[in-house]
Amino acid sequence: MAQPRRLSADARPVPEQPDLSPLDDKLGFWLRLAQQASFDALHRGLGPLGLTPGRLGVLLMLEANPDIRQALLAEALHIKPSNLTVLLAALEQDGLIRRTEEEGNRRANCLRLTAAGRALLRQGEAAEAEAERQLAQGLSPAERAALLAALRRIAEA
Repeated sequence: MAQPRRLSADARPVPEQPDLSPLDDKLGFWLRLAQQASFDALHRGLGPLGLTPGRLGVLLMLEANPDIRQALLAEALHIKPSNLTVLLAALEQDGLIRRTEEEGNRRANCLRLTAAGRALLRQGEAAEAEAERQLAQGLSPAERAALLAALRRIAEA
């Protein structure tokens, strides 16, 4: 078995923390870390409810858009239709949503929250509001608004 090499006496010590300066001005790096912080905060609040950020997003969209077509929801959320189908099947199995065929178009599914879905959504909204509060804790209202505007522009590019 190979033995680890020993550093010579004049070798530089290995730092405890890596130098992140090569990534310091990279939007993608900071967006990924911000997304991770967001998901961590959301999972802490939503996990005990059996919700994920994706499931919460679907429930929020269905409340705002009753009877939305499944294909339109996938497009709006930028989710592959096949991935959304799996998510919707789980929500339907849990009794949170109802899928019905669109009248006159048997290939189109329309989606609607159930009473149980609405009740869970109310709990999820409270947990999500707390996560949002934590994420924006160090931002002024103007900074939060500017960040949202910048993120929207990036997402729309």
